[in-house]
Amino acid sequence: MRQIIVFFIPLLSFSQTYIWEGGSGDSYFFNENNWINSISGEHPSPDTINPNEPINFDLHLNCDVFTGLSSDIASETPDIFEFGPNVTWPYIFTVATIGDGNNGSQQTIKINITSLPEDGGYFRIIRTVANGNWYFPNSSALTLGLNTFNVNSVNFDRSIKIQFSSGAIAFDSITLNGVSIYNLPENPIIFNPSNSLQISNGTLKASSISGGNIILDENSYLHLSESDPVLNHVSFNFISGTAWICMEQVEPNDVNDLMLSQISVNDSNALYPANFRLDNYYSNGTVIRPEIPETFPLSVFSGENLTGIESLIGVNEVYSGASIPNQMNDGIGSFHLQKGYMLTMAVNADGTGKSQVFIASENDIEIHSLPDSLQSNVSFIRVLPWNWVSKKGTAGDVLEMNNTWFYRWSNQGISDLQREYAPMAWGYGAANDDSDIFIYRSKYKSTHILGFNEPDDCNGQSGQYNNMCDEATAVAVYENLMKTGLRMVSPACRQGAVFNWLDSFNQLAIENDIRIDVIAVHWYDWNSDPQNSINADPQSIFIRFKSYLNQVHDLYGLPIWITEFNANKYRSFEVNRQFMELAIPYLESLDFVERYAWFEPNPVEPANIGNGGYFDSNGDLTDIGEFYKNYPSNPAIPQAFFAGSNNLIDETSLNQFSSSCSPENELSNGPILITENKTLKVFPNPATESVTVTCTFPIRDFKMYNINGLLINKKLIQGQIDVSDLPAGMYIIVVDHIHSKFLKK
Repeated sequence: MRQIIVFFIPLLSFSQTYIWEGGSGDSYFFNENNWINSISGEHPSPDTINPNEPINFDLHLNCDVFTGLSSDIASETPDIFEFGPNVTWPYIFTVATIGDGNNGSQQTIKINITSLPEDGGYFRIIRTVANGNWYFPNSSALTLGLNTFNVNSVNFDRSIKIQFSSGAIAFDSITLNGVSIYNLPENPIIFNPSNSLQISNGTLKASSISGGNIILDENSYLHLSESDPVLNHVSFNFISGTAWICMEQVEPNDVNDLMLSQISVNDSNALYPANFRLDNYYSNGTVIRPEIPETFPLSVFSGENLTGIESLIGVNEVYSGASIPNQMNDGIGSFHLQKGYMLTMAVNADGTGKSQVFIASENDIEIHSLPDSLQSNVSFIRVLPWNWVSKKGTAGDVLEMNNTWFYRWSNQGISDLQREYAPMAWGYGAANDDSDIFIYRSKYKSTHILGFNEPDDCNGQSGQYNNMCDEATAVAVYENLMKTGLRMVSPACRQGAVFNWLDSFNQLAIENDIRIDVIAVHWYDWNSDPQNSINADPQSIFIRFKSYLNQVHDLYGLPIWITEFNANKYRSFEVNRQFMELAIPYLESLDFVERYAWFEPNPVEPANIGNGGYFDSNGDLTDIGEFYKNYPSNPAIPQAFFAGSNNLIDETSLNQFSSSCSPENELSNGPILITENKTLKVFPNPATESVTVTCTFPIRDFKMYNINGLLINKKLIQGQIDVSDLPAGMYIIVVDHIHSKFLKK
C-alpha cells in the first residue's frame, strides 16, 4: 500500500491566516463561513470580510470565487425579462421585434446558467415566419454553464422571443449578438497595507483591489472589472508563469504607463517585455502575465483519460520528433492545456500533415482521447500564449482606430502594446524557405499566419510570380507555413475566385493533408458594374454582401476573415458610408466571422483621396473614420475554449475539463486543521543535497522533471528527495498535477 504523507506549509501556520474552505456551499468571497483559520479551525468573526471595508488578516485562496452573487430571471423582471403568457412559460426574453430594423439577421444569445430549479429549467425560441404567424417549437432543457442560442438569418423582418419555464433559473451573464445585457456585478476588495492575499489554483473576480499585497502562484487568475481597478498602492507579485491579472477595462498602454511600479515577478521589478507580457483582452482590457522560462502550461499523456506517462511542454518552443520528452513521439493519447494558451499538434515532425489547433481562452482544455488522426500519432507540438482580440482590425498599419489587430501585405509588421500583428506571406518569396518560417515563429503576440494575397490573379498581385496562380504550385508553397505552428488563414482571393480558384486550392490541400483553419475573403461588389453605378443603393449592396458571406460559409464551413472590403472605390463617399453602417453591425453579429478589416478605397483619378477613407486631406477623421473607430467590437473568438474543426478534421473535440474545488476538512491527531487547499512547496530553494516536499493534501502521485520536460527517475521518501547526483539547473516537482520548481546548485 502506498504511504500517504501529509505535511504543512509554513505560510498557513500563522494564526491570522485564513484559507478558503467553502463550507457555506457557495462561492461568495465575502461569506465568512467560507474561510477558516489555518490553526484553530475557526471561521472569521461576522462582518470582518465585507465589501468596501478593510480586511485585517491574510487570506489564501484556492478555488474559483466571486465577489458578486448571481441573479435569477424573476429578480430581473421586468428590467431584462417580461412576464410570459401562461404558467408553463411564465417569463420571456425579447430578442427582436418586427420594425426594430433586425432585417431577419442572425441572432446569437448567450446566457451563463449558475443554478437550476430541482426539476430543471426549460426554454423554447418562438419566432414569426414570413407571413407574420408565430412558430412554436418543442421545448429544450437548459444546462449549467454557458447556453448559446443561435437563430439563423432569414430574408424578412421578424420577431423572436425566448420563453423560460421558471423564474428560479439563475445566471451571471447574458449577451445578445455580443453586446452585454447583464454581467455579474462584482464588489471591491480592500486590504490593510500589511495584509496579503495569495491565490493558487483558483480564480477571483472583483471590481477592484485596494491595499495589501497580492501573490499569484500556480494557476492563479485575478479578474478586475472596473476602469480604475488598482487602488491605494496595492502590489502584485507573480511567482508562477501560469498566472494572470485580467484588467477588463484598462488598455495595455495604460497598464504600461501607470501600473508597472506595482507589479513584480519573483520579487523583481516588472520590466516590459523582459519579464512580463501585456496581451489584449478584447477591445478595452489587458491580460498581465509573467515571462518565466520555467512555465509548462501543457501536460501530455501516453494513455487516454490523462493516464500513463506524463510529459510537460513549455511555451513558444517547437517540440518535434525525438525532442518530445520521455520518448513520447507518436505516443500521445490525451492532454491538459491550461487557459490562456493555444496548442497546435501535427502528425509530422515539421508541423505538416494532419493537424489541429486548440485554444484554451477562458477555460482549461482536457482532451481525454485525441481525434483518430492524431491518436498516438503526434510528432509536432507548439504552445503559444493566446491573445484575446476583437473582430475589428485594419488593412494596413493604421493607428487610432480602436482596433486590437492589424495586418500588412508583408511579414514585416510588429505587434505593439495595443494591437496584435497578423503576418502575411504575400507570395512565393515569403514562404519558400526556413528563414521565412523563423520570421513567423519569432513574431510577438502573433497567433495566425495569413496566406497569399490574390494568388488567383495571374497578371497581378502574388499570382504573377513563380506560377503562384496555379493552384497546385500555391498549395505546395502554402504547406510550408504549417511549420510555424500558427493558426492557418487561407489565401485571400479576388471576389469571385473564392468559389473556383480557392475551392480547387482547398480540395488539393485536403488531398495532401494541408490544414486551413480560416477562410480569408475580399469583397468590392465588382459584379454589379460599380463604374456605372456610382450612387447605387447601399441597402442593395449590403444584401449582396450578406449573400456572399453566407455562400462562402456554406461552401467551406470554416470561420471567415474579411481582410479587404468596401462598397467599391468607384462608389461615392456617401454610398460607402451607408454601406459601412449596415455592414459593421452585421459582421459583429455573425458567429462565423472572426475578423474583418475595412480597406480604404484607392482614389480614382483625379481625386487625391479615396471615397471610403478614415481621414480627409487634412488628416481629420471622416464620418467613415468616426463610425469605424467608435463602433464597439465583439470578441473574435468568444468561446471559453475552441477545439474546432478545420478542412482536414471535421470533428469538434469535446472539452472534458471541469473545474473542481472541494476543500474537505480533516482533523489530524494534533490541533492543526488540514484543508485540501492544493498548495505545494519545495525547499530549500536553491538546493544542493536534498529537498523537502510539503503540501496540504495526500500525495497520491509524484513525478519530477528537468527543465526540458524529461522525466527524472527519483523517489519521494518521507518527504525527502535526494538531488545530490543531479546536474545544476532548474527542476519541476509535480504532485497530483500541482507544480513547484526548485534550482539545483
